[in-house]
Amino acid sequence: MLLSRTASRLRPPSRSARFASRALSQSTDKKRIAVLGGGIAGLTSAYRLAQQLPKDRYDIVLLEHQNRLGGWIHSERIALPSGPSKVTALIEKGPRSIQPAGYSGLMMLQLVQSLGLLERMLKVPKTTPSAQNRYLYYPDRLVKLPSSIPSLLSALFTLPFLRAIIPGVLREPRVPSRFLRPRSESRSEKQRLQQREWIEDESVDSFVSRRFGKPLAENLLSAVIHGIYAGDTRKLSVRAVLPFLWDAERTHGSVLRSMLPAKRNKRHRALPEPEAAVKAAKEERLKQVEAQLGNEVVDSFKAISVYSFPEGVQELTQALESRLAEIENVRVSKGDAVQSIVVDGSGRTILRTEKGETIEADRIVSSIPSSRLADILPSPAQLPHLKHNPSANVGVVNLVIPHEAAASSSKPLVPVEGFGYLIPRTTPSNEDGILGVVFDSDAIPDQDSADAAARPIKLTVMMGGSHWSALETLPSENDIKTRAVKAVSRHLGIDRALLADAAKVSVTATLQKECIPWYLVGHPVRMSQLHKALEADEVLASRLTLVGASYTGVSLNDCVAYATEAVEQIVDAELHGGDRIVTGLRSFAIPPVAPSRTAASIDAKARKGDTRPNTQPQGLMGPTTAAPTQFSPARAIHTRAFSTTRASRNTSPSTPASAPVKPTKNLTEILLDSIRASGPMPVSTYMRTCLLDPMQGYYSSANSPTTAREVLGSRGDFITSPEISQVFGELVAIFYLARWQAVGAPAATRIVELGPGKGTLLTDMLRTFATFAPFMATLRRIQLVETSDGLMELQLSAIRDALAVAGKRVVSADEDAGADGIVVEWFPAIDMVPVRPDEFTILTAHEFFDALPTHIFEKGHDGKFREVLVGIKPRSAITVLKPGQEVQEEREELGFVLSPTPTPWAQMLVQNNARFAHLQPGQRVEVSPEAWAVARRVGELVAGRLASVPSPAPQPPTASAAVAGSAEANAEAQLAADHAEAEQQREHTRLAHPTRGGIGLVIDYGADTAFGASFRAFRAHTLVNVFESPGAVDLTVNVDFLHLKSALHTTDARYIGPIDQADFLVGMGLQMRTERLVQGKSEQDEKRIKDAANRLVDETGMGVQYKALAVCGSAFGEGEAAKQDGAERGEKDPDVYPFEFQQ
Repeated sequence: MLLSRTASRLRPPSRSARFASRALSQSTDKKRIAVLGGGIAGLTSAYRLAQQLPKDRYDIVLLEHQNRLGGWIHSERIALPSGPSKVTALIEKGPRSIQPAGYSGLMMLQLVQSLGLLERMLKVPKTTPSAQNRYLYYPDRLVKLPSSIPSLLSALFTLPFLRAIIPGVLREPRVPSRFLRPRSESRSEKQRLQQREWIEDESVDSFVSRRFGKPLAENLLSAVIHGIYAGDTRKLSVRAVLPFLWDAERTHGSVLRSMLPAKRNKRHRALPEPEAAVKAAKEERLKQVEAQLGNEVVDSFKAISVYSFPEGVQELTQALESRLAEIENVRVSKGDAVQSIVVDGSGRTILRTEKGETIEADRIVSSIPSSRLADILPSPAQLPHLKHNPSANVGVVNLVIPHEAAASSSKPLVPVEGFGYLIPRTTPSNEDGILGVVFDSDAIPDQDSADAAARPIKLTVMMGGSHWSALETLPSENDIKTRAVKAVSRHLGIDRALLADAAKVSVTATLQKECIPWYLVGHPVRMSQLHKALEADEVLASRLTLVGASYTGVSLNDCVAYATEAVEQIVDAELHGGDRIVTGLRSFAIPPVAPSRTAASIDAKARKGDTRPNTQPQGLMGPTTAAPTQFSPARAIHTRAFSTTRASRNTSPSTPASAPVKPTKNLTEILLDSIRASGPMPVSTYMRTCLLDPMQGYYSSANSPTTAREVLGSRGDFITSPEISQVFGELVAIFYLARWQAVGAPAATRIVELGPGKGTLLTDMLRTFATFAPFMATLRRIQLVETSDGLMELQLSAIRDALAVAGKRVVSADEDAGADGIVVEWFPAIDMVPVRPDEFTILTAHEFFDALPTHIFEKGHDGKFREVLVGIKPRSAITVLKPGQEVQEEREELGFVLSPTPTPWAQMLVQNNARFAHLQPGQRVEVSPEAWAVARRVGELVAGRLASVPSPAPQPPTASAAVAGSAEANAEAQLAADHAEAEQQREHTRLAHPTRGGIGLVIDYGADTAFGASFRAFRAHTLVNVFESPGAVDLTVNVDFLHLKSALHTTDARYIGPIDQADFLVGMGLQMRTERLVQGKSEQDEKRIKDAANRLVDETGMGVQYKALAVCGSAFGEGEAAKQDGAERGEKDPDVYPFEFQQ
């Protein structure tokens, strides 16, 4: 039994939610950014600002006038009026699903990934009926829209309204473009017409009617716009609502011609230079986002139509709320609207709330509706058009018919299967103003009962919008209930008496007032004018940023994407000297202006091409940081730097924090819910969830300001070698010093540690380094991989004290270090630690790999490996009752189950792996692809250069083998030779860059072999069941060092070992150091010191259970490395271990 354990080093920040009245620091050296509005745009803005701005220099305050956050996102789980008492249904009163398509869709996925929600997703493939079956109600029946070419051909013969649009569609390529210009126009005329194009606009109805004819505009397009904007196509701007149509006519002369290659389209014309630059910048940004997400994530969503979450879209805003609750420099105020924004005589910007609070802000990010913002702006400000666009009032009625009520009918209550139907404005007898109906039980089918046959029927009726534009008084909730029941009964044929029976059917009505802004014709030009006015405003120019649905898009994706972009510009202005004026409306600038490259994008550019397949299995709540195998290029965004002024925050007055917000379900119930909905999960997913769940994860909730629970040390669940004896860290430091001297004492050095815990090992090393002044003079930076705020605070304090002994001080990355400054940085994942060839790297991974998520596989009698999954234990088949005893409901429990067939992970990791061919049926093996990816990055950091990524050899163009000597064979031979030469040149270029090299140690328990039964749990230094109290126990596995070495082998680093920890420490002089340490000590202290040292080398325990693997990278000058292969370089290196050992 191993009682010495350490924390996994991929922890998210603490998540114990504590909100409300927490006061922010009043230190005068801190800036404050106020975010107005707690909808998705405001929450995203506050979250990204808190992520990217230093906590010791900035405070964030979010102000929401409602008593809840989330804005129009509102998911609710309701009890059904009939059926079993525990049966519930989820209803959505606002947005109900999210599309993963396009740039803004990927930006949303980045947010979802950052919040750890990827594994919570309920994905709807494009092949499902809800994705393929869309209907219109016209003129008096449901009409299925074609979803493929064959169905279109069939529909043309059966649907009269579709036949009516065919002539217009066929005529569209020949319709003259409104942008048609004579070839002989002068330069000045071109410029004049170009300026005119930038300010022109027309309605959606006008554009589509002009190019395709009235039938398409009035029937199909009017219905689509009803579903998105609840608006009237005759009033909405085509440039703002459907910009791709406008751009197609401008560039290609026709919408259908835009599908042709430019060379085959005589009407095609290149974009003007400013617009071309903007387009290129957008394409580059899209590539960056894809690279940050990773190919695996991006590819996995290409076949997905929409997604949601088990508890609805509101899970997204709740996760944001939880994250903000745990960030100490963020305060959220609910139920208190901003009443006015004033600028006092000294130029300070002051926000006054309805409850009388006064808040001074250096910047304001407004996500509230523009009309509401206009009412609170300071009187001198002259910002136009804030009240120009009206908004839609929409009645939303959720109908839920329990399975028992639906089963009484002799035929299906809903006659069709699909997403739902929309109603064109030309549909007769629509006096109730119905916009459309969504079949929620088909659209997102897995949000309710896991048993498909027992799921309720859920319908959402939407009404109003443009139909209610002329009303002086909106209908009451009872009125819209009546209208919804009437419409559903009429359109779908459901018995009206059943729908009206409150004892059988749940009907919930919500009136969403002014919920969707309508971008009237001319919107882009008005936003351009607003952008210019804000830029020129003397009061607000560098203080106000506009985000949200009023300006850049009404979809959830658009709100998140443009809020994220605005935050990046603010961060660039605050930290990197970018443009101080950030309006949030730069995309509307006339003439168009390409976005400047922020510090994050510049860093991403430098790392372009450094993306690798994402082999990381996500947890139930997903990773809280960028996945270690995705090698996200946005390093600068996530770098944490604490300055020496940090202590001032702790001494500032503050009010007591509010009580933590307790989760509605414990982690066991969340895991069971997930398994019921999606089936058993891999052990890796279970590990990640238990350790890193944002609210209840073992590491996420430990060492946070809101909990006294510790995971490390005698008061925790395990203890580490550095905490047993200081000698451990001292000898590790001596090992590094010996290597540093052996390679010529490089002039620039950095220290990297993966998961420093409390900082005990690092401070012992720094104390030892401090006795060797020549080394300390070369130390430039300390870079730590850590995501727990609580542990970062402990590490910072320990580092400060240790450096002070050597006459050094902690500085942030953007400060002038001077002769005595050492930069200290935190990174949430190892892939974000940059490769620095100009610095000698000292890297430590002490008890880090043992807690990385791991898969378990079992070999079957057929020779195939099946994955061991975490599922629900089978219930007892027989229950014996005593007389008078009642049947007790058996509680579901977690347990191991075997996948019925090989999983993709099994096929990829073990099925064809020669290492596991010898296993017998019934034997198991543990494999961690994440550990492999982290080990590979360790090799890159120590070597000082990225590993080579060989490209696949070119495939011959012919299917059959070519005859020797034939032209085909010669061509194939030449192709292979060219490929080999290109590979050689690429490798030569990679090796030509000089590097200082480095040295690293991986110390953990394990061996040079794979394990099959090492997955275990610890609590209070005792071995417990792995399913006992998920989130409250530590989970761990033995480390397969051979697996790590296979990853290191793909890099330019060498590895030596592993050797027993006892051999390492004794070889480094454990006995001599211990004898010096006990000199002058009392008999009791001498015994304590010697016992601790003996425990480290105990040959029945830690001394042999723990192994040390050395990783080294050699230093080479310009072009020198390219002249030698790996074997030659290895022979020239000094011995890595400064003692003799037998491996």
